[in-house]
Amino acid sequence: MEAYILKCDFSRVTDDTNNEFRESLDSYQEELSSLDYAGILKILKAFQNKVCVRGFPGVESPGHELAESILTAILETISEKVEEDVFSSKDVEERLLDLYVELLKSGPGSSHCELLQLIPKQVEIQDLYGDRLQKVIGGFKAISYVEEKNDSRYISTVKEVYPDQLSTIVIRSDEDRLRSPEVHHALMDLFVFYLVQLPHVPESLRIILTGSQDEINQAYDKEPFKGVQDASFYRSQLLRIKNFIKDPAFPQSREICENTERKLPYIMKIKDGKMIAEVYADICQLLKEISLKRLKDQDKDLLTRLEGFYEEIPKECFKNPKMFETWAATAQEILEKSPREKITGNELAYTTDMFTDNLKPNAALGKIWLSVIIGFCGWVHEKGIRAAEGTLSTNEWKGSWKWKENVSKAKEMIVSLTHADFSSVENAEEFSSRAETFLEKLIDQLIIVKVYKNVEVEVAELAMVTMEAFGKGMAVDKLCKAASEKTSLQNNKHLIKGYLERFLCLLKNEDFDWDAGWIEGAGIEFFDNLIESSSGDEVRDLEMDEMFIKVFLFCMSEDREYISLQTGSLNIFGLVVVTGLPQYIQLHTGKTTIGRLKPLFPHIQRLMDCDDDTMKTVMRNTTRILGEEVSQLMDTQGMENLINLYIKERDLATLDAISSAYEGHSEALASQFLPLIKACTQKTQTNEIVMQTMFLKKVAEKQPELFTKEALEVIFKHHFMDKNANPQVLLVLDAVSQSHAENLEPYTESHLMKTELMMEQMARHQFVILVKIAVKCQDKQSLVYSYLMKRLKESKVELVHIGSIFALREMHSVFGGEMFSEKDRKYLEQLKTKGATNTLRDEVENLINELEGRSLANVSKDVEEHSDQIEKLEIGVAGTKVVLKRVHRDVKKQGKDLEGVKEGLDDVNTRVDNVEVDVEETKERVEEVDKKTMSNAPTWSRDVTKLLNPESEHDWRLLASRLGYSPDDIRGWATQSDPCMALLSEWYATHKTIEASRGVLTILQEMNRLDAAIIVENAMKAAEGVVADEPVDYPEPPEIFLSYQWGHQNEVKLICRHLEMAGYKCWMDIGQMGGGDKLFEKIDSGIRAAKIVISCVTEKYAKSPNCNREVNLSVNLGKPMIPLLMEKMAWPPAGSMGPIFSEYLFIRFFQRPGEETNDDRIWPAAKFTELLMQMNCLKIMPDEGNIAPRYKNWWMPVVEEIVIPKRNEKKGENKAASSGQQNTESQVVSPDVFISYQWGKQKEIIALFQRLTSLGFTCWLDIRQMGGGDSLYDKIDRGVRGCKVMLSSVTTKYALSANCRREVSLADALKKPIIPMLMEKIDWPPTGPMSMVLTQLLYVNFSNDESVQLSWDGKYFDELLSKIRQQIPTDESNDYVNVESESGVQSLKNSKYEKSVSNGNNQRQIKQEIEKPRDPIQPKNPKQETEKPRDPIQETEKPRDPIQETEKPRNPIQETEKPRDPIQETEKPRDPIQETEEPRNPIQKTEKPRDPVKETEKSRNPIQETEKPRDPIQETEKPRNSIQETEKPRDPVMETKKSRNPIQETEKPRDPIQETEKPRDPIQETEKSRNPIKKQPSVTVGSTKRLTNPLQNTAKPRPTDTKSSTCSIL
Repeated sequence: MEAYILKCDFSRVTDDTNNEFRESLDSYQEELSSLDYAGILKILKAFQNKVCVRGFPGVESPGHELAESILTAILETISEKVEEDVFSSKDVEERLLDLYVELLKSGPGSSHCELLQLIPKQVEIQDLYGDRLQKVIGGFKAISYVEEKNDSRYISTVKEVYPDQLSTIVIRSDEDRLRSPEVHHALMDLFVFYLVQLPHVPESLRIILTGSQDEINQAYDKEPFKGVQDASFYRSQLLRIKNFIKDPAFPQSREICENTERKLPYIMKIKDGKMIAEVYADICQLLKEISLKRLKDQDKDLLTRLEGFYEEIPKECFKNPKMFETWAATAQEILEKSPREKITGNELAYTTDMFTDNLKPNAALGKIWLSVIIGFCGWVHEKGIRAAEGTLSTNEWKGSWKWKENVSKAKEMIVSLTHADFSSVENAEEFSSRAETFLEKLIDQLIIVKVYKNVEVEVAELAMVTMEAFGKGMAVDKLCKAASEKTSLQNNKHLIKGYLERFLCLLKNEDFDWDAGWIEGAGIEFFDNLIESSSGDEVRDLEMDEMFIKVFLFCMSEDREYISLQTGSLNIFGLVVVTGLPQYIQLHTGKTTIGRLKPLFPHIQRLMDCDDDTMKTVMRNTTRILGEEVSQLMDTQGMENLINLYIKERDLATLDAISSAYEGHSEALASQFLPLIKACTQKTQTNEIVMQTMFLKKVAEKQPELFTKEALEVIFKHHFMDKNANPQVLLVLDAVSQSHAENLEPYTESHLMKTELMMEQMARHQFVILVKIAVKCQDKQSLVYSYLMKRLKESKVELVHIGSIFALREMHSVFGGEMFSEKDRKYLEQLKTKGATNTLRDEVENLINELEGRSLANVSKDVEEHSDQIEKLEIGVAGTKVVLKRVHRDVKKQGKDLEGVKEGLDDVNTRVDNVEVDVEETKERVEEVDKKTMSNAPTWSRDVTKLLNPESEHDWRLLASRLGYSPDDIRGWATQSDPCMALLSEWYATHKTIEASRGVLTILQEMNRLDAAIIVENAMKAAEGVVADEPVDYPEPPEIFLSYQWGHQNEVKLICRHLEMAGYKCWMDIGQMGGGDKLFEKIDSGIRAAKIVISCVTEKYAKSPNCNREVNLSVNLGKPMIPLLMEKMAWPPAGSMGPIFSEYLFIRFFQRPGEETNDDRIWPAAKFTELLMQMNCLKIMPDEGNIAPRYKNWWMPVVEEIVIPKRNEKKGENKAASSGQQNTESQVVSPDVFISYQWGKQKEIIALFQRLTSLGFTCWLDIRQMGGGDSLYDKIDRGVRGCKVMLSSVTTKYALSANCRREVSLADALKKPIIPMLMEKIDWPPTGPMSMVLTQLLYVNFSNDESVQLSWDGKYFDELLSKIRQQIPTDESNDYVNVESESGVQSLKNSKYEKSVSNGNNQRQIKQEIEKPRDPIQPKNPKQETEKPRDPIQETEKPRDPIQETEKPRNPIQETEKPRDPIQETEKPRDPIQETEEPRNPIQKTEKPRDPVKETEKSRNPIQETEKPRDPIQETEKPRNSIQETEKPRDPVMETKKSRNPIQETEKPRDPIQETEKPRDPIQETEKSRNPIKKQPSVTVGSTKRLTNPLQNTAKPRPTDTKSSTCSIL
């Protein structure tokens, strides 16, 4: 049997095989019967190895039938031997269990399932515990999909057998066994396994897993986790479920979500309060993960199924403080981060209510509660805010809020309400109502504890925001109303103006529905509270008042409607005016600010006569409020308007306003007084007549002339006849009678003597009026006298008697006593003795005395006056005596004192001397204190300022200029007593101390101010030992810093994303900076921590101050930089970045036509690879784990076949390019010679400057061309760009100077001719960064005789002049000079520099820009080359091979009989211009070849004169060769040793400079020959293709085949 099994291949079994086995079955059974235990085990093992494999044939296959027959035979034999006690059932059960598990682990397939059923049928398997249980459980967990021919049969078989076997072997039906911890835990673990495994199995198997879950669930009566006591086990299962749900892909399908919805409540259903308390933290974490999931609408039932868990938690659990703290922390995170589903909010609200009702209050828990309530305020949820309000207002908890300590929490609540998304709630109106109640109760509590002022700003903002939200269609009017009613900015008046502006915007919004809901009332409350809040200050803010007036003016404009068609009452505009204006005007009455209301008064007057009664009444009452101050607000026209209004309306408020304004505008009354008097007659009520007469009294006192006969007639007819108004009328007439009594004469008898109309109290005024009439009208004298005597005799009222006596005395004084008859005198005598009162008797006596000529009063008065004078004289005499005695005594005393003063004067002088000494010492001490406290600069700054303050060429002004300050800054410091100290204080205030010190030290050294530099250096060295340096720890800083200008932020984000896909971490301000971060501090940290800086260069980038700071900091810190050119522009960029970026080669990161990609990339595909290669060469390694698939093998080369066709050059095309450029270039005027030097040689260079200037050359020298405050890099950039030649003064310090290196690099990049002057004996080329540029140039040796460096004459100077003239040729008719080099005598042919520049240099300057660069290997005698100039790369007349033409003038490159490659000519280099004492390197500078054509008299452009060959780039009809594009120019002179000599390839010479539409800027050619990082293409030569390594540092480009070549390019 064993051999048969081992030999059998079940996958190839046929029916014949089965027949044969059945025929031999008896013999196999005999064999099995004869075997012992070990033999049976071997057969079982063999069977297991052959059958328990994946891919075993399915059911109904011959292989399955054979396996089933074999296993049946084995199991029957085992059963028989167990019954016969040949071996124990326990031993064989273990082996069969192994077979069972292995069958499970094999899929199981359909055949395995059938075989599984055979084992328990033939052999009873005991209950599983321990390792046996775990082994079987592991088998059931190993379920996986098996591919079979009949898939449906496979699924149906597994679906039927797998759950059944789980129930039969593992679950069984023993309740006690199922609830035993071991079995319970195992089955619960399997239950959770089936749940979390669903996403990882095919859909066809999911039904099997869910069916198995159902078997377990049914076995535990749908409460599978009930009775679990092991908290750690339950936690582990919760953690598995949490991770399952936390998967971003969850739910992977609707089926998985539905199964989770059904099974999760069973898992959460534990009901044991103690158990819940132990695992509550884990439950909360699970609930949090579910709540944070953004589920589709169809999947949100998952949240609904959790409601049961919340509701089934025992009540005693809500009394547990620890559970509350756990829940609160989870709730806060859910409230802050969850998608805010309504179901989640309901559950949180329910739990809030339960904890509020059951938890025992204390202050610590109260603080936690406040944080939860803040979360509810930010979540727009009706039940949530209701629960928050319930908790907040619960009396038991109120004492726990501690608002004085937690007022910041109250602020957060209001701020959360303010920032809530009201658009996210279904029923915003209900939320608004709940939130209104919440806010009212919160504010009430804050007012009680006197802390409301701390939140008044937040409440005002809430009111404004909700008002604005209502305008957007959100029904939050009730919340707005609650906030508006409580709005107060009494302590924050500076905010009122801003809120008024926002309120005015809402008023101007024509779509705002003010009539809806409660919003109109809210708006009025808000505005009125702003008015109230503005009160209280003695000095009101002008801008705030201007804003109030703007609101009123808008609401009071002439075209404004004040009535709402919906309500029929005043609308928002009318209410603002009616409720707000009187309140606002009241704040200004009696104040100096009353004049600010003047713009409003014309509108107030207009509205006093409007159609709406309410508006009309309020406006008229407003004028009453103003009182007399109304005169300050209106002009004469305004007064006339008021009078007209009163005449029309006869309104008392208007009359009151007229009366108030009368004093200031009385002139307006003259023309309208009579109509006004007549209008007054229309009012018949007594109080109105009284008010009219009070106004008339004012007029009578100031303008009595207005009371003409016509006016008086109206008054007497109407007002005088009213007994109640009669007293006031008498006062008016009294005032009129003072100057115009004659106008009253007609009414003497008819009205003024009508006793019945008069009040007895007013008799005196009546009598005075009558006396005035009598005085004016003599004919009325006797009539008046008679009336007075009559009243005196007939009246019984004392006031009438006294008034009559006074009037009679007045008449006596005017007319004398003749009118008094004897009878009247006797009556007066009787009255004197029989008068009713002493006063009357005394008055009568006085009258009698006056009649008799006696006036005791006069006599008494005279006596009193004389007595007073006598007393004064006596007092004066006595006082004078006393004073004289004192004077005598003081004189004697002062005489004695003078002697003492003389003695003390000497002592005072001594003390003054001592004080002067003390003052000097104090000044010194104050100065020391100033040094320590009044400046940000270090203490050593005083010593430096003493050296730099004295005026010189290298004083503090130059230091300020070098530090980058503007002329305005320098002028500002020049006004101070110590300008240098002011400069240093500013410098140290804006920079870190150590960086500031290093910067000052560097610049002082470059200025050659070593005296000051030594002070700084010594101070820095002294500070080094103060404290040990600590390494700066940047937690995982990004290795790449992206510097860019925000105008290209989207493009840089795209670059950042692709770099991250390539495995690099990038620093970008928008990703690394948070709110409140300090900008410069973050940028500084980012650059310092980065390994490389990528500059995304644009025009705006070059001009941005912040971007300049980033570039400068990167350079100062020595960070490698890779510039990416984001748009087409000149390189290097103009401005202060020019000298810096001239040292770098950019990568063009914008696409040209034909380079478009199919995705969102904005760069050519190959350029990103080039960027990655450069970073690779700089040893910036990516994180392999983060590299996206598209960038896994970015270094693999892509082979392209590119054919370079023949092309001819068109005659004259370059000329067009030249002329097109002329206009632009001719506008730039700059010195022709740029002198680059290090400040250690400044004295010698100044002498050179003077020498060259005297010869007529215009020279650029920094100290001559730059003023204080000029931008260093800007001026250098313009100087280098405008010059025709650069003189480089090479010394050791020069080679190491950063600024000098930038100047040389910029000139090199711009193809400016450079003439090195060796100023001291050093090795050539000098070490340092300049060596690559200078190694290919021939220097003029001034190092042997340093005296020449001051006189600047001799052969070396002549040699220098010769080289300068080659770049600036002399034209005898127009140009600079005629120099006799031997005698040193020069005569200027044009003394006017301006003319020479404008006439002579423009054309040559343009020529120099557009012609081919010169070849630095010059012919011996440049003057001999002028007749037949030729280009070593391109001949002017026709192409020729300079090596083969031996009869023609020699090519200096080809000095030998055989053609030589100038690159290989290194043993004995020779300078064609001069024979130097030391061997020079004649290697041609590939970036600056010079065209000898420029040495001709007319400076002809040979490219413009040639018929043949043509420039391939100028050939517009034919497609251009991509190898000859500006992207990949190759210099033929810099060929490798194996490449051909490009000078011989003259059939199709090409000018790489002229391959663009304009004369090319060499820096824009991104793949220069000296770029050590650029990728090199493979070159096909003949049939052999060589692929170059893209990471090699190659500096030699491949040769160009002008006919055709096939290149493989990366």
